[in-house]
Amino acid sequence: MTAAIANAVYDAGQKLLAVNVRDLAQALNETLNQFLGWPYRAAIGAAADSEGNKTDTFGTLLYTTSQSQPEAGPLSVHADVLGSVIDVSDTLTVEGLRSMYERIACAKRLKKTSPPNLPGFPHTTITLGIISARDAILPLEELAKELDRLNQEHPHCEWTDMIAVLSKGTINYAGQFPGEDPSGDFLPPAEGATGSLIPPMYIVMMVRPSGVHTFNRMCSFLLAHLRIFSPGANIPNWAEIAEGTPKLGMTICGYQFNLSGQVVPVPRQFYNDRYIPPRPFRIEDDQGNLLSTLQFLPWQDGGVIRSIGKLPLDGLLVFLESDRLKKAGLVRLPNAQLSYVLPIALEDFKGLLQRIQRQTNMTVRVDPTQFIVQKVSDEGSSSPFYARLFLGNLRLRDMVFPDPARRLEFDKAYELVVMTLPNARTTSQQLIKLWADHKRKVASGEIARTRGIQVEIDESIDNELRQHTEAFLVSTARVLKQGMQDVAKVVQGNIGFLFQKSVPFEKEVYELEKSDPNLAKYLRDTRQWSERLIEDRNAIEHNGWLLPRVKYVETSGAVHAVEPQISGQSVSEYVNSMMDRVTCFVEDVTAHYLQGSMPAGFSITEIPLAQRVPEAPERFRLTFTNGGLPIWRIAYHESTFEET
Repeated sequence: MTAAIANAVYDAGQKLLAVNVRDLAQALNETLNQFLGWPYRAAIGAAADSEGNKTDTFGTLLYTTSQSQPEAGPLSVHADVLGSVIDVSDTLTVEGLRSMYERIACAKRLKKTSPPNLPGFPHTTITLGIISARDAILPLEELAKELDRLNQEHPHCEWTDMIAVLSKGTINYAGQFPGEDPSGDFLPPAEGATGSLIPPMYIVMMVRPSGVHTFNRMCSFLLAHLRIFSPGANIPNWAEIAEGTPKLGMTICGYQFNLSGQVVPVPRQFYNDRYIPPRPFRIEDDQGNLLSTLQFLPWQDGGVIRSIGKLPLDGLLVFLESDRLKKAGLVRLPNAQLSYVLPIALEDFKGLLQRIQRQTNMTVRVDPTQFIVQKVSDEGSSSPFYARLFLGNLRLRDMVFPDPARRLEFDKAYELVVMTLPNARTTSQQLIKLWADHKRKVASGEIARTRGIQVEIDESIDNELRQHTEAFLVSTARVLKQGMQDVAKVVQGNIGFLFQKSVPFEKEVYELEKSDPNLAKYLRDTRQWSERLIEDRNAIEHNGWLLPRVKYVETSGAVHAVEPQISGQSVSEYVNSMMDRVTCFVEDVTAHYLQGSMPAGFSITEIPLAQRVPEAPERFRLTFTNGGLPIWRIAYHESTFEET
């Protein structure tokens, strides 16, 4: 941090982390009063409104006053001068969070005098509510989930606006327009701010692992609100206080305004991991030149129209039916225009397009861009195989590679793995089924019989077994030796020595132990089976080895098929166990390397098997290095992929 005020706030935050528990609230007030100027004061106290409603006593009230000296002892202030309440705790618990949330909701319910009209000055009378603690029992993600549960039980005007765990990070809200990344912090809107115009904005709950800079983030957020609560107040610049604090965060959930102006949860089907928006329409001139594209975005109880191009959207909205224009308005973004939330459905949007087509010299047609949706498997995200190797690992990749060019580099390397491994899996399943069916038909006498000393078999699977075995060995060895080496290289890793002779392997793994002992041990254990897989693949490709033929034996008049073996193991058991080992290796090693490349403050955690959601049973999710869920460490396991 370069700004002097940012450094001063940072130093004050470190002192707060060290004060006696009983003095925490008073120390916070003294600290805030160092930075607050006229007309603000911070003090212990309660608030009341003109109708006799009162709050409990808060550790910190931030209020405006004309007195130059602080009042003695706990005080009571009128709701009209109350800018913010901060409920202070040493260690935050679930019960404490619930209690503090309700106390803040009570403060926000106090009746206030209608705000004065201040043309040209943003102004609010809303009371900001913050929960501040030095530490927390629960990880930040779990606190955020509890906060979401409480939000769904209360109107948005009663929500707690921020949780600041001073040793770990913050939980608050950010604004996000459709098609854009989350922007700045979302402050509670002024009373009646939305009016008849409902902004096309998502309000996303975000957790930021700001660690020792958390007090800076809290103060920056607080002062941004206080500046518009009392325009002209003598307080520091909130942006300078936040200078140098971590900006990255994790989105927990999302909300949006409905047509009544209430903030409600975004329906799960509209989350970006499962939502496919309607196709856009092209608006062209009479020469076929593109002027703009229009797209309908479903909202809570209406819709938003998104425009990209040079045509002004407000000039196109006039083609809506007149009774739909009451809530018309625009948000202009760098690369798009958005209507405010309109009381329209998809059919109303289509009517707008039809009127543009009929009443102007412009042409409307569906965007011809083709999206190829190709079936690659009968399974989807509910399959652990696809949820973990595709959806799960690619979510982690998004955090590591925000730059599209670098992400593409990873995807090219990972593509060989995720395209080849399913083929090997299918081959193994076909081989196992082929053998099981043949064995059953032989044992039942359907295709086998004895005639004297002669055993007759009506079916041969030798060639198919050999083809499946060869395809399996080549595919899995390619995934392991080529695909995973390339994936490791993208993140500056090296596992090439895993496939070398014993002496160079031991030399390299010894060096790796110094910097990454967990991976070194994992690779030592992996070599117990990977070496055998590579040798078996080499035997086929270089030495002409063939899987032995199926043998048949007669015992007491019954014929039994004897399964061929590879490396001393029946072929069906071999491909089943090798497939499992390679799959586990791909998931473990990819996750480990992505974990090591995470931005500062982020890591990954393993979701317990029983807690994985059936529709997408991912194994890993993002967490924080400080204040998050338990951090996963790579370790070799004998459990199968499905049991891990």
